[in-house]
Amino acid sequence: MNALRQIKQALLATHGLGLAPMIARSNWRQQRLLILCYHGIAEGDEHGSHPEMFLPPEVFARRMEIVARSGCKVVGLGEGLRLLDKGQLPARSVAITFDDGWADFPRHALPVLKKHGFPATVYLTTYYCLFNRPLFRFALAHMMWKVPNKVAENRAFDWLPMQLDFQTEANRSALVWQIDGYAKQQNLTGQQKDDLAAAFAEAIGFDYSAFCKQRLFQLINPDEVAAVARAGIDIQLHTHRHRTPLDRDKFVAEIRQNRDLITQMAGTGSATHFCYPSGALRPDFIPWLKEAGVESATTCLNGLATRNADPFLLPRLLDQYRITDTEFESWLTGLAEFLPRRKSQPLDVAPE
Repeated sequence: MNALRQIKQALLATHGLGLAPMIARSNWRQQRLLILCYHGIAEGDEHGSHPEMFLPPEVFARRMEIVARSGCKVVGLGEGLRLLDKGQLPARSVAITFDDGWADFPRHALPVLKKHGFPATVYLTTYYCLFNRPLFRFALAHMMWKVPNKVAENRAFDWLPMQLDFQTEANRSALVWQIDGYAKQQNLTGQQKDDLAAAFAEAIGFDYSAFCKQRLFQLINPDEVAAVARAGIDIQLHTHRHRTPLDRDKFVAEIRQNRDLITQMAGTGSATHFCYPSGALRPDFIPWLKEAGVESATTCLNGLATRNADPFLLPRLLDQYRITDTEFESWLTGLAEFLPRRKSQPLDVAPE
């Protein structure tokens, strides 16, 4: 354990030398909105290959129990931002968001949210709702992590090494990006990438058909979007293809296509809140978002949102498998803002 983490753990063990309850009750905390960020709630062992993206169901349920007993007030995202702007937030306000719209949401997240009466927002990327297959890079990474034989002979792909080494995370990641780079170079469609994933699975002895039936690393389909919207879940913008083009017209088109499809599937009014795919930020994006009718945008940078924050650069807490319950509670109270921490990095997990 490094020195920074040792200091942090010592302070967490003492609730910041007893300051956590005082911070939680303070006017300082009341003027800040904690926006929680989740991705998927694991159907199986997705958190093994992607601990930054998936929580086991029991961990998510425990997190929501902690929120429920903490004295926090859970508000909808739009309502929370409105009250934040007016300086009228309830004490210890929290908003709950989910990125991407994973297929596990109706089964593992929604029942827990309904149990506690918590509103929530799903930032939905729409392409893989319509093409409802495993997301390409996630599927590749998971099958490499999962396959028992950690070194495989490659006889199927002349553009890959003759020996495929899955023994380390670095090796697996390099292979994923090599395959993804090939798919981009060949300009493969979603269907062609899925066919490539299936062929790769066969080559390394992985049962891709069974994997797909489990719906691991898939997004909710249009019927499920409609169902969760009817259940009161707020569906908002995350681009159509989970990408932020550097061309203005293409960027705005991504937002508008995403919004049109959300409106069709969810049957709700116009979506105006946005989440940056993979947390990727550029100054150019903000005027483009405004042009596309967006009112707010959340990032993957850890922090509490303040009234003076740029509404297009809103911080959140990216809750992950490696975060302890004590660390999570420190964010609810606000103590975490005073503790040493590493600078957050954007997630490099775009599923386009």
